[in-house]
Amino acid sequence: MFDIFINFLVDGVSTIGYFGVYLYMVLVGTFIPVPSELVLLPAGYLSSKGEMNFFLLLLSGSLGSLSGAFINYFFAKIIIKKVLKNKRMFVAKVIKFFRSHGKISVLVGPLTPGLGQYISLPAGISHMKFRYFVPLTYTANIIWVGFMLMIGYLFGDNTNEAHLRAVQGSLVLFAVVIVISIVYVVLTFKRRGRVEI
Repeated sequence: MFDIFINFLVDGVSTIGYFGVYLYMVLVGTFIPVPSELVLLPAGYLSSKGEMNFFLLLLSGSLGSLSGAFINYFFAKIIIKKVLKNKRMFVAKVIKFFRSHGKISVLVGPLTPGLGQYISLPAGISHMKFRYFVPLTYTANIIWVGFMLMIGYLFGDNTNEAHLRAVQGSLVLFAVVIVISIVYVVLTFKRRGRVEI
């Protein structure tokens, strides 16, 4: 049953192609709770088989996530802020937090499971400047997409041991970045009394 499901995902990614990966990652980048792993892991597997290009997948996936973040940003900036106009204290706290920690939050947020796609909402509420929002968000997304693709790649039939070690080394590096990001976010919110451990 599990093998059937995996084959279904792999065949699905092969069918939708790079543009389909982009569109799916647009959804992932918004507040819609869809897991990136359903597409990125099979895509990485297909790249190991030579059926899809790894770097085109990395580009389409990361640009899709960034596009989804844009949707969140403008949705929060235009609509959510109007809805919250009677909660000025909350909005003021969000703006204050982003003035102090906005850049690092936008960078590490997308690397934190369960928080990634939502960090662009407070960025929009606080009107974070695009010259910071775009490069930091894209950097985080390309790290996450690359990490997921490489995990899928490892499941492929790769007989080149040197290449396999390079991929494994990159995975370790990405894992360290993600762990550091999670620790930073948890400690930051814990200091502000927002997370209880």
